[in-house]
Amino acid sequence: MTVKRPLHPNVLRGHLQGHITLGTYLLDEQSISTKLVLDADTAEDWSRLLELADKLESKRIPVYREVSRRGGHIWLYTSPLPAHELRRFGHYLLKRNKLADLELYPKQDQLVTGPGSLVRLPFGIHRLTGVRYHFVQPDGRPLAPTIREQIALLATPDRVPDFIIEDILKRIPETELPAPTRSFKGKPHVIVGNTPSERIKNRMSVLEFVGQYVELDAAGRGQCPFHDDQVKSFQVSTQNNFWNCYAGCGGGSIIDFWSRWRKQRGESDTFTDTITELAKMLL
Repeated sequence: MTVKRPLHPNVLRGHLQGHITLGTYLLDEQSISTKLVLDADTAEDWSRLLELADKLESKRIPVYREVSRRGGHIWLYTSPLPAHELRRFGHYLLKRNKLADLELYPKQDQLVTGPGSLVRLPFGIHRLTGVRYHFVQPDGRPLAPTIREQIALLATPDRVPDFIIEDILKRIPETELPAPTRSFKGKPHVIVGNTPSERIKNRMSVLEFVGQYVELDAAGRGQCPFHDDQVKSFQVSTQNNFWNCYAGCGGGSIIDFWSRWRKQRGESDTFTDTITELAKMLL
């Protein structure tokens, strides 16, 4: 459940005492963050992630290791950065070390329809196991003897130096959307619908339309064109005739897709402008 109000000290106290367990969203309303979280869901992946943590520390990049039920998280703290830059930096670290299959938070380049992806707030009691998981040192010992001391350390964490992030981002080309072809074939003689939006939706299926802009597999899955997608989080449902991005970029009809596409390209994403262009393309 998303709670849209200031975090009261009593609520945080309840989290630390184990009465409730809180999660946190990493992006603010401007899609800015100071935290990058690399997630391992298995013991094997956690071992691989720990190797990366050791490599980063050898290059004087500070990391914080947090164990979890099945694996763990590596937290990196930075100066305030736009989410898309923070994610480019994180994906570079994973790809460079052959860990591109692991998850990275934040999962969104920018907020569109909600607060983003939730990460369990550290030091709470895991509701399934009843265990409180700690931050640890490279040898597995707790980062500090008590939770109070660990919190004190993380209140002023060592951050990844700005010049390191800037140097890496300079080496990574910005990803751009391919220019749409805007060429459609096989118009039916009669297009059913009383309004332009109905006629557009009935012109062709979402799969047929979206498939001209996103490479989809047999299950209708592909890499989302609206964020730096590494795991095919975009899917078209042929049964229900809609598209959806599981990483938080939204979903819906042909109209919703084209509105989001226009916004991504810096064009007006209003309903009127979107419908007007689609009508010229399809009707």
